[in-house]
Amino acid sequence: MAEQKEGMVKMWDALPGYDFNEKVDLADIDSWFFDGTHCVPALTPMYSWFWTRDAGYGSEYAHETLSSPRSKGYAARDFQGGTYVGMHIVRDEAEIEARTNKFREALIPWIEDFDGKWEGYRDELLGLYNKLKAVDLEKAAGIELYAHLHDMISTHRRMWEIHYLGMIVSYSAIMLLEDLVKPYGLTSESPEFQNMFRGFNNNVFQVDRKLWKLAKDAIEKGLGDVILQNEIGEVIGKLEEIEDGKEWLKNLHSILEVDGWRMVRMQDFNEPYWLEDPSTAILPIRAFIKKGGDFDLDKIREELAVSRKEAIEALLNKVPEGDRAWFEALINLGGKASSYSEEHDLDCELHCNAVLRRGFLGIGKRFAEAGTLDKPDDIFFLNPHEVEMAVISPEFHKLQYIANRRREHWEKTKLSEFPPVFTNRSSIEEAIGMDLMPSGDPMIIKIIVGELPQVNEELEADIYGVCGAPGVAEGPARVIMSYNQLDEIQNGEILVCPGTNPAWTPIFGLIKAVVSDRGGTLSHTAIVGREYGLPTLVNTFTATSMIKTGQRIRVDANQGAIFILDK
Repeated sequence: MAEQKEGMVKMWDALPGYDFNEKVDLADIDSWFFDGTHCVPALTPMYSWFWTRDAGYGSEYAHETLSSPRSKGYAARDFQGGTYVGMHIVRDEAEIEARTNKFREALIPWIEDFDGKWEGYRDELLGLYNKLKAVDLEKAAGIELYAHLHDMISTHRRMWEIHYLGMIVSYSAIMLLEDLVKPYGLTSESPEFQNMFRGFNNNVFQVDRKLWKLAKDAIEKGLGDVILQNEIGEVIGKLEEIEDGKEWLKNLHSILEVDGWRMVRMQDFNEPYWLEDPSTAILPIRAFIKKGGDFDLDKIREELAVSRKEAIEALLNKVPEGDRAWFEALINLGGKASSYSEEHDLDCELHCNAVLRRGFLGIGKRFAEAGTLDKPDDIFFLNPHEVEMAVISPEFHKLQYIANRRREHWEKTKLSEFPPVFTNRSSIEEAIGMDLMPSGDPMIIKIIVGELPQVNEELEADIYGVCGAPGVAEGPARVIMSYNQLDEIQNGEILVCPGTNPAWTPIFGLIKAVVSDRGGTLSHTAIVGREYGLPTLVNTFTATSMIKTGQRIRVDANQGAIFILDK
């Protein structure tokens, strides 16, 4: 337990066993890579407990279930709210060969019916979520909340098992294909390669279309100015004062009843979900009102589907007849990465985390009423062990000395920069070459860490990145660090951000290009950029710190370069 030292209670670690210890962890694994895709701003202790444990475990579960040839998943550690991953790499050639044969067999059911397998898993997840939603958090006894806590833990763990299975299968298909197309002069950044994986629909875009219809309806009812000209938090109140506004709000709430279990931030519990705070759904609707016109993605998708077919045919015409069946199987399976990458977010992280937020706020309210915490959302600065300790009889516990200190530290450090890697190697390039790439892990290589930019000094560019979607665009930059700033974006600007998640997709119709600090060629930013036909650069590392809002920039995604035109 804690002990008294110099007038202050000594703290234990927030994530016992998962806090990064440089001396211990670097003795086990030579390189630990920062997950900049998911950890900006820094994670709260509660979410980091779930994410660090279960995402790492989910990776191990999927790689072992599928028998991935060169990876047994990754270990994860927390460093002041930032996640670092260390790869479990298979290096023995005999073991690699044996695992390769099993891996090909494991892919067959997914090749034959990816959608059917995903539908079954999705139904399973929805059943788990519905069980959690059925708990009356106001009336539940302490022992029932104790059981609810453990149900949340097991549900989250199962979600990550399912999440990683679909991701590893579809993303591995693309990585296998990358090796096969090298003789034809293609890489993962080639437009001809990326075109084979564009023009797919998914549930995220279908929800966006519902919001676009609401935006169109608001304009037709004369409500557009009410939505645009009032503060986000005041819009719903203003609409309730108008007869047409009341009718419009009924339509909004009917959508949220189905699609409102959707977090604003994908990786944390500390921001509201749409159903909890309907004003959070107003922001994307405003983006559609600003844009006006039709739902551009419908037309764009039709055009991209044509170019996808042409790109696939062009490649297959070069492939020897005996190899075409395997190429086609990988192309079809890899195509699921574009739809599954976005769709699973709704049914995995966004939905699961919304349900867990509901549960923890319910317990947090009980704690605040009992004097165990000052505020319900202070619970996000505990971990489940500490919640478990007090949940049955909270009136006998005072946990402010834990939660308040952690909250204060998080508020001060949440936007701090994290080292890109902790390593025994001489450079980040050597670390990636020796301790990441040999794993062949598509999640780490293509999303969490991402590919490294290739610097072409002849271009004399200001910033280099990885091509997430081809094209060239020029315009004023808009630096956005969080969802709550999205309302600042104007038509024709270039979005510069740490990274994006499905909650950001409606603003892609407003912008001319996307630039992100982190992410790889299969990150959300890259995939949605491709689906909207926007020049997209990812893994620039420094774009948000080097570019200022209003500066005119040129994004040449084809060459992986950004030019600041008015320094």
